[in-house]
Amino acid sequence: MITALLLDLDNTLLENDMEDFIPTYLKRLGAYMADMVPPDRFITELLHGTQAMMENLDPTVSMEQAFAETFYPALGLPESVVRPQIGDFYTTVFPTLHTLTTRRPEAEQLVQSALEAGIEVAIATNPLFPRTAIEQRLAWAGVPVERYNYALITSYEYSHFSKPHLEFYAEILGRLGKSPHEAAMIGNDPEDDLAPAQTMGMSVFHVSRSPLDAFPGGQLIDVIPWLERVTNQNHPEAANHSKIILARLRGYLAALISMVTSLDEKIWTRRPTDDQWAPIEIVCHLRDVEKEVTLPRVKTILTETDPHLPPFDTDRWAEERDYIHQSSPDALADFIQVRKQTISLLTTLNMEDWSRSARHSLFGPTTLTEVVNIATEHDLIHLAQMRSALESKVV
Repeated sequence: MITALLLDLDNTLLENDMEDFIPTYLKRLGAYMADMVPPDRFITELLHGTQAMMENLDPTVSMEQAFAETFYPALGLPESVVRPQIGDFYTTVFPTLHTLTTRRPEAEQLVQSALEAGIEVAIATNPLFPRTAIEQRLAWAGVPVERYNYALITSYEYSHFSKPHLEFYAEILGRLGKSPHEAAMIGNDPEDDLAPAQTMGMSVFHVSRSPLDAFPGGQLIDVIPWLERVTNQNHPEAANHSKIILARLRGYLAALISMVTSLDEKIWTRRPTDDQWAPIEIVCHLRDVEKEVTLPRVKTILTETDPHLPPFDTDRWAEERDYIHQSSPDALADFIQVRKQTISLLTTLNMEDWSRSARHSLFGPTTLTEVVNIATEHDLIHLAQMRSALESKVV
């Protein structure tokens, strides 16, 4: 059953000819910044910064950080000087670009119908713009954030990957705590929106007057009837592809970072109920499972012939190791470090390595691919748990 709807923005919810919009946007932004940097040079470095965002696959680096690390040094000006004026542009000039776009009345109907049906709605636009630029375009589309309670809006401040990377979709699923078969991606671009989402195991819908044969499609008004009849099943053979597994390892780490960054210490240690874990306990659990179970198992399978993998009772560690009183920054940093070690090791493997066998105490004969895939499913369980803990009203 589909419980989460991922919606592209430009040319899906909002009619927006990007071949006209982007050049006009760049021209006006360059002119606005001309007192600091010549427009041609400013635009050139802006595009280089955008390219850095599009190439980023580091789950610890947000789109905003990837952009800043390239853009501001190239200008030779402090970020503290340039950034406020760019912010002023989005307040004073960017709103005038709405004349280049056209509202699609069906967009409001789609969002409203989905929410009324109990389906969560996430705005899954390419996160190459700051949040304000995305919120403004949502308003132009007639579906403003003030009116609709979106589960998630991707933007360069909080997202770590761009389309069409599989990691972009894995991060969204992680932040929502949803399995791929619970989500559907609605978009107009087969390469950026549909193919990667489908590869991740999601249902997809091509918003087009002439949808491609490879995807179900039609107009926005056709989405809800399609959702009522679509059946998305688990596809374990797809989930076991090494590229998908690596995307999930990166994307789920990025999702966790986004969820807990800047948490107040009181929230870190708040348990929704007496028998549920607080955020610090979830992160400590993920850290110790990665450090003492997942990574050692990967190394064992790669170095031994058909090894036996013993079971672990990891749930009891929360109380035994007093997770609730551990340092949240240290726990998160340690998990990031060991997860990056796992990713680094797995990225060096060939298909034969991924197929190496082992014997699991509970699951019987298995492979490295299956073992790591199970680890990513374990991630998702606890990301859903984290989301629930953070949204809890308990104080």
